[in-house]
Amino acid sequence: MSANALKFTTHEGVSKIVPLDTVRLIKPMSDDDKERTKDALKEKRGIDIDAARVNIRIEFGDKSSKLARENLEALREQGIALVNLGSERYVPAANIKGAEAFSKEDAERLKEEEYTLKQTFRSKVETRAGTVLSSATPVQIMDRRAKAMEAVPANSNNEKPIAKPA
Repeated sequence: MSANALKFTTHEGVSKIVPLDTVRLIKPMSDDDKERTKDALKEKRGIDIDAARVNIRIEFGDKSSKLARENLEALREQGIALVNLGSERYVPAANIKGAEAFSKEDAERLKEEEYTLKQTFRSKVETRAGTVLSSATPVQIMDRRAKAMEAVPANSNNEKPIAKPA
């Protein structure tokens, strides 16, 4: 498995591989999250899931999402470096293009567009799959990204390197 792709198992047990740069956010699910999601899927779509099998929600650049059986550690074992944006929301480090301060003007603009901000955000993080807000400062985000990238060995996908001809 390449660190350019994310492999996960859906709640239905289907194995999927998606390009890593399409992943916007990864969020571990608490027991409450699992039950709310189970109830919402049953009510809105008539889908009955086994909440005990779901560990994370993966949100993509198009704002669609998938429930997955893997946990964060299983993703890291694939060689995917993750950055915690705060509030248990993670982004693949390789997707982060930059971070800048989230200003009061940004907050006011979002309120005018009828968004409700449930927490204090300090930065806007530009990723390959769209912008994500973070409670960490831009410097903290970039430091976390650098640390996450260093923590993942270049060949962490357990593949043997190809021998070069002599």
